[in-house]
Amino acid sequence: MSSRRLELVSSVSPQRVLDKLNEHGVPDFAEHRLLQDCADASFNRLLGKCEGQYELEQLRQASIRMAHLLQTCCLALRRSKLEEADKAQAREALEYQLAYMQACLRRSMASFD
Repeated sequence: MSSRRLELVSSVSPQRVLDKLNEHGVPDFAEHRLLQDCADASFNRLLGKCEGQYELEQLRQASIRMAHLLQTCCLALRRSKLEEADKAQAREALEYQLAYMQACLRRSMASFD
């Protein structure tokens, strides 16, 4: 990411981006890319300020990998032409995985206070 783009993305409020995404439902490509750029910019700022740089970089790489796996998993599920009940079960399973990750984030961040 260029330094100019990094500067612009860094000025975006992450909460405003998340609120907009929650308001509109499914993000389009530009919104998806903006959120990815904001995440990268935020991690880049954090990497220079704390210990645990290795762990943070590992988390970033795992997050990228997880996003890719979610996309390829959903593509595979779509191609498998599941019945409606099975689609609902797949959707529920994926949403539980993300809810679990969100719960892990909240529990871990609670130790900051």
